[in-house]
Amino acid sequence: MLTIFVVAPAIAMAIAYSAWREEPQKLNPERYGIVCVSSGVTASLLLGFAKWMNADVRTAQYFLQLACVLVSGLLFGVCMGYGFPIVLSLWRWHKATRLTDSDRRDT
Repeated sequence: MLTIFVVAPAIAMAIAYSAWREEPQKLNPERYGIVCVSSGVTASLLLGFAKWMNADVRTAQYFLQLACVLVSGLLFGVCMGYGFPIVLSLWRWHKATRLTDSDRRDT
């Protein structure tokens, strides 16, 4: 629970803040989208695998299940963090394409 509700949002906020400040110059919105989708799909598959495993605490499989849940929580944080710049770029694009009052023509 700590990974999903504390660590993953902290990772997401750190990545989103870095993107807000435009520090990573190498990553464009297409790459942000690829990382967001790939980490989200991987996290979903890992979480599904952990649920499918249905391991008991008394078995050794439990540690594999726990590791899958922890890694999927971290990957969900990465997915959320890289999803923010996509929304931000759409918002900036929307603001850049809006007409101002001086651009409108009254006929």
